[in-house]
Amino acid sequence: MYKKNIKIIIYIIFYLFSFYKITQAKDFNEEDIQNYFQKLNEFSCNFIQANPDGSVSEGKMIYSNDKIKINYIKPSKITFIAKKSKAMYYNEDLEELHYFNPNKTAFSIFKSFFKFNEMPKENYNLINNNNVIKINLTKVDVEEIIKFEVIFQNSPLELKKIQWTTVDGNSIFSIYNLDTQVMINKKTFSMASPILNN
Repeated sequence: MYKKNIKIIIYIIFYLFSFYKITQAKDFNEEDIQNYFQKLNEFSCNFIQANPDGSVSEGKMIYSNDKIKINYIKPSKITFIAKKSKAMYYNEDLEELHYFNPNKTAFSIFKSFFKFNEMPKENYNLINNNNVIKINLTKVDVEEIIKFEVIFQNSPLELKKIQWTTVDGNSIFSIYNLDTQVMINKKTFSMASPILNN
């Protein structure tokens, strides 16, 4: 379940570039969303993930220049790191370690949102509704995902929630405590075997 969810989360992460706030209240269009996606180069945040089985996961995520690190803290300690053509999954509780090519997962799709303005308009719906903005993907090239939706608060524009549906049910990914002053070093995205280092 965790490995499956983590691969889906990779699809989600690029939306998290959208934390930059636009202060003017209005109906936002594709150009606004594109600009919003590109405001941040690196950040960290906390997240709470509601899973289809009713369980809740908590953790922290770090992003920097196409590199991602997700640390699940509760209920299990799991680390996921992805950069370029390599990714690592490590379950600390089970001492389970896997390496794989993230380009064979949702990671490649996830990258496409840097160029939101180049996404075919028939692949999504952008909905302005009072103080809520939704992007519903009508075409998702990830086998596990049936439905995908990202929800923003308007005035100011700010990402609030990401929801997706698989055959297992609905998941909700909420973010908080965004920090753009994140400290990045060579070890932050290291994929050296945690088992060998223990």
